[in-house]
Amino acid sequence: MLKYFIYLSVLWFVGCADHPVNFIKLTPTSLQESYIQATRKTEIIYQEKTQIILIATHLNAFDEEAYPKQKGEIFFVSVYQSDGKKDFLKAYNLVLNSGQKPLKVTPLKASELQGLIAEYAIPWGEYYLLEFSPQNKRIQDRLSITLSHKKFGENTLNFGFKAIQK
Repeated sequence: MLKYFIYLSVLWFVGCADHPVNFIKLTPTSLQESYIQATRKTEIIYQEKTQIILIATHLNAFDEEAYPKQKGEIFFVSVYQSDGKKDFLKAYNLVLNSGQKPLKVTPLKASELQGLIAEYAIPWGEYYLLEFSPQNKRIQDRLSITLSHKKFGENTLNFGFKAIQK
């Protein structure tokens, strides 16, 4: 019994000993925080099954130097379809709240992704760069993208929230 008590006491004190904890990974950098603030996620659920997961990042809000608003609204979109079909561009519609469809949709390969875009992209998804024409200040302040499907319905990603200053 005494051995058992000593063993538990030693185990207790060893378990409570100070050990270094790496908090670096737990606190995002300002660049990561900016990327996260510019990102929205939505999914369409139909008959209790997730049909699609879409994560969109407003690149103009993330990095205005690389993606100036004067050149248009640019989004990185990461898509996962539960049925495994690669027909996102044919089956779904994406429009801005102004009703505008993308001027240009560029499919991307996983090997083409870099930096935070590669780090936060859905690893098993499809990737696209969406380019819309420049929007006026009123539209930019309440910017949103609506994802829709004829059968499954629609959902909206709202990018109108003000980001925390860098």
